[in-house]
Amino acid sequence: MSGRWGLWALVMGLLAGCADRERSSMADGRLTATPAGIDFQRVAVFDGREAAVTLRNVGRSRIEVDDIWVEGPDGQYLASFTHEGPHSLLPGSECGLKVRFAPLEPGELPATLVIRSDAKREPILRIPLKGAGVDAWARVSPHKLDFGRIEAESSKTLSVTVENPTDLPVEVTTRLVGADKDEFSISPVMLGAGEKRELPLTFNPVAVGRKSVALAVTPCRGCADVPVMVSAESLDRAVVAEPAELDFGGVPIDKDKRLMARIHNISTEPMSVTQLDLGGKDASFSLGATGFPLVLQPDEVREWEVRYSPGHMGFADDTASFHVVSKRNPITPVALRGHGGAAELCVSPVAYDFGSQPIGAKTSVVVNIKNCGSENGGPLKLTGLDFQPDPSGPVQFSTSPMLLPYTLNPGQEVNLKVFYEPSREGDTTGGLVLSTNAFNAASVLLNFHGVSRPHAPCQLAVTPMAVNFGTVPPRRGAVLGVKLENRGDDVCPVKNIRLRDDGGGVFRMPGGELDGLIIYPGNWFSFQVAFDSPASGGTFLGTVQVEQSDPVNPLLLVPLQANSQSACLVPTPRFVDFGVGRKDCPPTPRQVNYLNACPGPITVSGVRLGPGTTDSEFFLKDAPNPLPITLQPGDAFSAEVEYYAQVTGMNLSPLYVDSSDLPEPLLVPLLGESSKKVDKKDTFIQQDGTKVDVLFVVDNTASMVEEQPRFINALPAFVGTALDKKVDLHVAVTTTGITPESNACPGGAMGGEAGRIFPVDGSRQRILTNQTQDLTTKLQGNAQVGQCASVEQGFEAVRRALSDPLVANADDPRTPQPNDGNAGFLRDEAALVVVFVGDEDDHSPDSVETYVRFFQGKKGEFQPQRMTIYAIAPTDSTCATAGGYGTRYAEATSRTGGEVLSVCASDYAPLLRNVANKAFSPQDRFPLSELPDPGSVTVTINGAPVTSGWSYDASSNSVVFAPSPAPGAKVEIGYRRACQ
Repeated sequence: MSGRWGLWALVMGLLAGCADRERSSMADGRLTATPAGIDFQRVAVFDGREAAVTLRNVGRSRIEVDDIWVEGPDGQYLASFTHEGPHSLLPGSECGLKVRFAPLEPGELPATLVIRSDAKREPILRIPLKGAGVDAWARVSPHKLDFGRIEAESSKTLSVTVENPTDLPVEVTTRLVGADKDEFSISPVMLGAGEKRELPLTFNPVAVGRKSVALAVTPCRGCADVPVMVSAESLDRAVVAEPAELDFGGVPIDKDKRLMARIHNISTEPMSVTQLDLGGKDASFSLGATGFPLVLQPDEVREWEVRYSPGHMGFADDTASFHVVSKRNPITPVALRGHGGAAELCVSPVAYDFGSQPIGAKTSVVVNIKNCGSENGGPLKLTGLDFQPDPSGPVQFSTSPMLLPYTLNPGQEVNLKVFYEPSREGDTTGGLVLSTNAFNAASVLLNFHGVSRPHAPCQLAVTPMAVNFGTVPPRRGAVLGVKLENRGDDVCPVKNIRLRDDGGGVFRMPGGELDGLIIYPGNWFSFQVAFDSPASGGTFLGTVQVEQSDPVNPLLLVPLQANSQSACLVPTPRFVDFGVGRKDCPPTPRQVNYLNACPGPITVSGVRLGPGTTDSEFFLKDAPNPLPITLQPGDAFSAEVEYYAQVTGMNLSPLYVDSSDLPEPLLVPLLGESSKKVDKKDTFIQQDGTKVDVLFVVDNTASMVEEQPRFINALPAFVGTALDKKVDLHVAVTTTGITPESNACPGGAMGGEAGRIFPVDGSRQRILTNQTQDLTTKLQGNAQVGQCASVEQGFEAVRRALSDPLVANADDPRTPQPNDGNAGFLRDEAALVVVFVGDEDDHSPDSVETYVRFFQGKKGEFQPQRMTIYAIAPTDSTCATAGGYGTRYAEATSRTGGEVLSVCASDYAPLLRNVANKAFSPQDRFPLSELPDPGSVTVTINGAPVTSGWSYDASSNSVVFAPSPAPGAKVEIGYRRACQ
């Protein structure tokens, strides 16, 4: 029986533990604790450490453990049962407790574990506790991480330093927060006592843009988070081109332009660049790719020169590629753009000295601005005209008005007047900045200089004081004049002579506005004012202004008056022009007839001369007397006027007739001019018949496929004739090309010789003579100018060939080619022959007359045999290979006594033989520039009077010699101009 009880008690004790409620009432229980005291030692603040306590009933009766707690610092110790209650201990049984020490502050923290039970002897059991809180957590630095800017799909790692300054281990945990946290990674760490470690935070950007992210670091278990701010940006491209495109714009074929290809590392990481190359799409682009490979530091910029030298007309493009060590963008491209052919600026003059001018004057110089670029080069735009400030005071220079921007198409030009208006004494300069879109001429500085001097106030007389046009019938016009005379003892500058009021557009100045001039003491000048009578009729008033240098009276106004209505009297002529006269031979008197064209009678009450520029110059010699007279329908009368021509210059006066049908007299203007020029001298240089300079100008356009071989085959005829005549010959070739066109053109000028003798590159002898060995073969070689140009400008090519700097220099200083000048070709004593060969007419910008006068001026305008033009060109007999008619070439040949042969002819040799035969002869007939008085002609040769061996031929107005003057002789023919 006792064995079963013992077994039952053991089972129940094992099952119940602290929960056994069975109690003996025969004896008392006694409670003990193991251990009897607990020392937690040193524990990190916010960390914790636990200890187990075993309660045992060593008495003889059951004990109920009612409660347990800790007396000591609040919240830093915690006691609890390891099993749920009730906690009842039978004699010999035990129960478990646990005590946790979690210090909240550093230092010694003693406490007492209190156990209350129902034991009678010792209901309160106290167990001493002690422990020390230690300030132990990781130190975190830095508190901000800046990843900078890195390219997407790359990677960058920065570190957070965590350090455990204590002798206790610390657990450090990390947490990423923010919208972009998935692009970052980091791991936690356990720090041993005194350990310091780097926590790597890696940035692996995927999307482009600034990142929103932060790192939370927990420096110990239970510690508050330490925030670490994170800055980061992901770039689409780390190395960028600035700019991404280089646009060279228009560049002439014979020029080049250089721009800089620039790359910029906009990231905060070094970037490796291995090379720079071109795509090879267009050979017009080239570059100097040196210094590779290289490392481009953060925010570093480097640049390399890219050159565009167009090898063809029109658009060109390519790509310059920088090779970058980058997964995302291994190539940084720079687009290249250009256009072969550009607007080019030609300005003349670029500097001008106005010299010494009186204060108040207004003098001008014409600046010619031309778009001398190629035909496909586009327009030239003038965008700015600004004078630089003058430190000494207001700028004393100005320009004529020009509406900007002003556009000039290729070949077009505009003249700009630059004025010097001195307002203070002394030396002055002015810089005019011309802004354009021209190649290499975005800003051009034109320099001007002047010196001003003081003078006395003007004493200017104006006649007439008012201009009255009387009556002018509708749709008719009339001209009268105003005379300005300086009656003082000093110069009188006048300026801005213009219409102040044009009467609604009926008054005008036929000669245009007068900018300014200087009238010397006792001198004068006249200007014209016109009235255009409108169809509507009416009375009109206007004003002409004259500004003079007189502080008291700076502005003079001349009133204008006119009446427009139909008149019964019809004058014939309606104006009288006496032409040019001289004091010694005034013009013959002139008559004006007046007819009454009305159906009724009219009364004429006066015939008179009104106020004019010089009232003594005209005289009413004859008029009806007495007056008034009545004219019946169809009746007429005449008035006769004389012009004395005693006052030099232009003279104008009104002839008025007062009639009963008009409120203002009927006007007939009188005009005459008196000249001091009486004696004239024409000068000639006799050509040396043995010396001839021949310039062949050959069309080098693409259409000359058939004509050039024909010309080359005919050259032996020319050379043979010249050598047979034993002349001292200079012969050269140039082309009709002005603008460089293509590298395919031979001769080194790309088809744009612009007057330079071919070949420009000196690959063959350029100027040939009669002494040249194998002259025919070499001339034929020089005539092979190619077919690559597009515009024929033969006249312009010759003008440039015979002008400075080409004609007098061995090298053209304006061009890069060496020794490309024309010096040595043109000789003063030699005749000049120009032969044009082309299948299309000339397209030079100026008139034929302008060019012919220039060519003749090289040898004497009235010595036709010294300068002759021949042409092989299209004529009326055209053919399929010719482009229209060569009317300009034909006109030039007729003006100089040359010949023209159809370019369609199968053989050019006959014309070339004629060139040699006609050109190499002395001149025996010298035409005069004006008609002489009979018996006034005198002749000198080389300064010595010659009274025989010559005669005057009135039919041709020439002096004819027999024999001809010697070659190189200077012939001067003087005479007295005949009265006409």
